[in-house]
Amino acid sequence: MTRSGNIDQNISRPGKFGLFGNSPNEFVLAVSLVALVTGASLPLETLIGYRAVALVYLLLVVMVGMTLRRGPVLLVAASSALAWNFFFIPTRFSLHIKGIEDLMMFGMFFVVAIAMGHLTSQLRSSELAERRRQQRSAALYELVQQAGLAPDLDGGLRAAITLTENLFGVRGALLLRHPDLTLAKHPHPASSFSLSEKEYGVAAWAFNHRMPAGKFTDNRPESEAAHLPLQVGSEALGVLSIFPSADMILGPAEIELLQTFAMLIGTILERDHLLQGVKQAEILNASERLQRALLQSVSHELKTPLSAVQVGIDALTKEIGKGGRSQTTLHEIQQALRRLNRVINNLLDMTRIESGVIHPKLDWCDVGDVIEAAKDLTADVMGSRKLEIALDRGLPMVRTDQALLEQCVSNLLLNAASNSGIRTVVKITARVVNDQLVVTVRDEGKGIAESELPHIFEAFYRGTEARPGGTGLGLAIVDGFIRALGGSVTVANSRATGVEFVITLPVETLRPDVLEKLA
Repeated sequence: MTRSGNIDQNISRPGKFGLFGNSPNEFVLAVSLVALVTGASLPLETLIGYRAVALVYLLLVVMVGMTLRRGPVLLVAASSALAWNFFFIPTRFSLHIKGIEDLMMFGMFFVVAIAMGHLTSQLRSSELAERRRQQRSAALYELVQQAGLAPDLDGGLRAAITLTENLFGVRGALLLRHPDLTLAKHPHPASSFSLSEKEYGVAAWAFNHRMPAGKFTDNRPESEAAHLPLQVGSEALGVLSIFPSADMILGPAEIELLQTFAMLIGTILERDHLLQGVKQAEILNASERLQRALLQSVSHELKTPLSAVQVGIDALTKEIGKGGRSQTTLHEIQQALRRLNRVINNLLDMTRIESGVIHPKLDWCDVGDVIEAAKDLTADVMGSRKLEIALDRGLPMVRTDQALLEQCVSNLLLNAASNSGIRTVVKITARVVNDQLVVTVRDEGKGIAESELPHIFEAFYRGTEARPGGTGLGLAIVDGFIRALGGSVTVANSRATGVEFVITLPVETLRPDVLEKLA
């Protein structure tokens, strides 16, 4: 059982006195009280005088003003003045006032009665408004305590439904949103009623339009139940449906409080979604860290035996000598080892990039030497393809990380070789423009589909027409290294055939004539 019964015993059910209730016919009560006071004052008039009776009527106005609403209070004030005039002021049993003093007193009584009735009614309205605020705050506090601070979502939703039913005297149901953003067909298990097909249609309308619908609202008021969206910001996380009794009437204050309840329930759902998202992100982060650590560990462990195999093959090559099938076999094994070494190095480089531990070591280097070194590293893969190198005249020395730049150029050459036919041309150009080193690698392959260009630098991404083999890490490593150096790399299909990669790096330059002077 919830503690909502402690909020206010008089408001726990609609249709009674209190915050959410409708009072009886207060106008009939007002007329009855005036008649009662008039009847009691008639025998007293001979003892206290007719002017003192006016004070009795004023007392009635004050008393009524503390209990009834403004309309009945004003009716009491007006009818008291008229009753005092008709029954007590000479000439009796007529509205005619003979003496000027009695006329002035009647006028003052009427004004004072109206004013006192108005003031006391205002005081009562303020007191009722304060009670409403306190009771509303107590109800919302109860909802936060029982539902918002529940240890699990299911318990919180059960507490919210129970509190709504106890406070408003209705039956409640919760329809939650599915992961695909559609409204559930079946209510939460804690709900006390199921929706008919018609009522579900109204609930779906409220969910889709983010507006209250059904009974006591302006939308689909012919429905038997009221449906309030569990709205948080611009999205709805479900619907709170309430089914009142046939003779129950919910006023604007009740509907407003129900909407606040729905908003708080939506906030509870959003909080749970955020917590689930945080937990999922933590799990994914831990999984990625474990994957990187495992990958790096395996890659390092493979380096040692591969080095031993390479040494053994080099020794066998010297013993066998040139020529023969054995030498051909050893050459194929050496090429396979180089490919395997490149794969392992790529995996290690990728883990360095994802871990953010790349710290460029800047030094002066010759761009021509960098390209030649990359050419040597990829000579076995380039095969019969012709490599054209075009460097600007007077190309200055640049200050950058030679190892990273060399790796990037070699990866682009490997990509060009794997995506172009034999006896084609791969062209490398290098120039410095406005303190930026621009290196271009262009092949004569089939090019890349326009839909694949935005994904070409993603890790493990391979084009639909890529040749078998490879890990899809080469271009991702180029992008990561170049970004670590503060530059960028772009790709585009060339006008004729093939693909063009452009590396742009901000660099410090050292012209050859300055270098000769320094030497």
